[in-house]
Amino acid sequence: MPRPLSASKLYRRAGLWRRFGAFVHELLFLVAYLFIVGLIFSAFSGESMSAGRPQVLNGPVLWLLQLYLLATIGAYFIYFWINGRRTLAFKTWQLRLVSVHDGISSPTAKQAVVRYAATWIGPALAVLVYASVGGKAGALWLVALLANFAWALFDRDRQFLHDRLAGTRVMHRPE
Repeated sequence: MPRPLSASKLYRRAGLWRRFGAFVHELLFLVAYLFIVGLIFSAFSGESMSAGRPQVLNGPVLWLLQLYLLATIGAYFIYFWINGRRTLAFKTWQLRLVSVHDGISSPTAKQAVVRYAATWIGPALAVLVYASVGGKAGALWLVALLANFAWALFDRDRQFLHDRLAGTRVMHRPE
């Protein structure tokens, strides 16, 4: 009887460029999603075009929109990260998110939530940098924005910061 393949035979660590490519792929879907939801939200909130110029959402409407987007994007990713599911970008790039505990099982819901929350570290740093020094910072805010990815350049396993904190790893499995 043939022996079952071990996790190391099924999967191998995904390279930085493959993971970054999948990130850009996901970003394209998110931009479209943000655009569509923004239009729908504006229509239902009573915000409209005035003299050919859009009215800017503000106050409670803006906070509600941001909370809605944060929750729905989180629900999307968390849903696909657990129970062996994969987003379209992960399928396209032949990637799978696994727990570092055994290198083959899907992350737990807790790991997925931690990974999603930790993904916002870079953007939060960028907002703080920009808010504190404004335009004088030059590209410093961009460096902060990419902090999660820059982390991989110094990490011993080339893990992104959000994967290191969540105890997850992105693996490549040619199909």
